Amino acid sequence: MRHWRGTLWLSFVLIIGSIGCSTTINRQGEHVSVEQFDSLRTTYYRLNDSLNYAWNSLKQSDEEKLVHLDQLIKELDKDDLVGADTLNFLEQMVKELREIRFDSITVANASQVQKYDSLTGVISDSLVYLTDHFPEGEENPAVLYLTDKIISENSSVALYRLRYDQVSRDFNRFIEENKELMSSLDSTGQPVFRRPMFRLVNDPAKEVEPK
Repeated sequence: MRHWRGTLWLSFVLIIGSIGCSTTINRQGEHVSVEQFDSLRTTYYRLNDSLNYAWNSLKQSDEEKLVHLDQLIKELDKDDLVGADTLNFLEQMVKELREIRFDSITVANASQVQKYDSLTGVISDSLVYLTDHFPEGEENPAVLYLTDKIISENSSVALYRLRYDQVSRDFNRFIEENKELMSSLDSTGQPVFRRPMFRLVNDPAKEVEPK
């Protein structure tokens, strides 16, 4: 009976030990407890949500500006104070602007971003110039409103991009520090990669292109 109890006790200890081992996950030679793993996963999804929010806010502001550019051109056409050829040319430029928009991956292409910003500046400056030279007494409230919105949205671009870069830097640092765990931390089963940045925030680490 004593021998049987001893065997039972040994089995119990081995079971408890195996459960204890299952609560640790190897991470670059270290052991991460289940609690630590859950904390890391929470942090990862918080950073991921912040990253998506920052990007969506940036693109929403950008989309609103494009809509306001189109609306301003239509308002100028109503007033018949600007030549049709000029307005048609500006309308085509806004269409081209939509075609060369970058996304969260192609933002890594600095020349594409620069081209987009340059064209945005040309269109915005041209429209503002036209509205500033309306004859006295011919001011259209809708034109003035849209012009102010476009100027304000252009001024906000750097702030939105700076915020995105800040979150991207934190996200990239996290996945670099926990790269051995990322396949477990991310439940989507999709590859996790460093996010390209506008480079308004200093990030000395080399960016890794998504695979």
